[in-house]
Amino acid sequence: MNDSQRQKFVIVAPTFNNAGTLTEILRRIDSQAIDVIVVDDGSTDQTPAILQSWTTASQHRLITHEKNCGKADALRSAFSCAIKDGYTHAITIDTDGQLAPEEIPLLLAESKNYPQAMIVGSRDASAADYPRASRMGRSISNLLLRYESGAIVSDSQCGFRVYPLQKIEKINCRFGRYGFETEILARAAWAGIELRQVNVSCKYQLTHGRVSHFRPWRDSFSAIAMHSMLFSRSVFRRFGNWLNPLPAWRAIRHDPAARSRFAAGLASGVFIANLPIYGLQSALCLLVARKFKLHPLAVLAGSHISTPPIGPALIIAAISLGHFLVHGTLPKLSSFDPRAIGYFTLLKNVIIEWTIGGIICGIILAVTTFFLSALLMHWTMPKIPRDPRTLEDSTTHPAAPAPIRDS
Repeated sequence: MNDSQRQKFVIVAPTFNNAGTLTEILRRIDSQAIDVIVVDDGSTDQTPAILQSWTTASQHRLITHEKNCGKADALRSAFSCAIKDGYTHAITIDTDGQLAPEEIPLLLAESKNYPQAMIVGSRDASAADYPRASRMGRSISNLLLRYESGAIVSDSQCGFRVYPLQKIEKINCRFGRYGFETEILARAAWAGIELRQVNVSCKYQLTHGRVSHFRPWRDSFSAIAMHSMLFSRSVFRRFGNWLNPLPAWRAIRHDPAARSRFAAGLASGVFIANLPIYGLQSALCLLVARKFKLHPLAVLAGSHISTPPIGPALIIAAISLGHFLVHGTLPKLSSFDPRAIGYFTLLKNVIIEWTIGGIICGIILAVTTFFLSALLMHWTMPKIPRDPRTLEDSTTHPAAPAPIRDS
């Protein structure tokens, strides 16, 4: 029996104060002849009475939250119940009347063809009644999601989806309410779950009026916090192993070639430390490390020679050397008097002299650092011959970001 034959679907419909549309939506959902779990997320209108009548007539499952906990908790409650009842996939749909239950078969068919994938509904972004603020928020969310996880979706905020329950059960999302539906896409992509899209329709101008529980300030700040966390986690996932000092330490203890790379990294950092680019040195160190396959911590460590008390001495030495090479004499205090030569001329002279002197000093100190550090490691590290069966090949040394894997 293949995966598609083992699939067991349930419709999950969270609701909160949607009494105006709920009866009609439940009738249309029931017409799909698929089991249903409805979560009443602390409704205070006529929703509980409507749901009581509905469950009595249809024997469907109803989960009730005593107070409003947000959509994320409503979905979690339904997913947990569905897994316990043996369902493999949950089709989620809102009950505000914007999405069409008649399009459930579209998502169902895609899920049957790709049972391990998460199926995401994609609303028409060019619809005339699509609110401008919602369209802008969706575009920003899509873009951030792509940078954070590599997932390319056209509608990261649509609640019309099919979740493969066994896959998402292992995903731990931190944020609630509306952030859940975007966060779970990022974490699903990190976990290697395929995301597939199905075009769906959406109505924004409803007879009973549009009911939105989105809280602009609170939910917007929550979204900013969520994307900040996802972006930080993404950076760590991509660069965490690259910046890990343990692989480099193990390599230089047992691999002569790694010692040379480490010495080259220190030397590169020392050279960068002499350049007049304070504020950009760390960024340049990381770029150089990635370009030349050097360990980033070695390059960053070398660049820290520019910190006091050595840093100011390097600056003075570089400017003095640059002045001597340009003018043929050592600088005097009058050479740096803005009242005599003007502020612009002084700034121009200092930049030129510092750049020339910094490059020369950087080369001299970098070469010195390379040979001294290589010699020191040769004297202090164990004399163990390189074994290609146990040592990491130099081409796979952690000099580039690690690939994204399961969270």
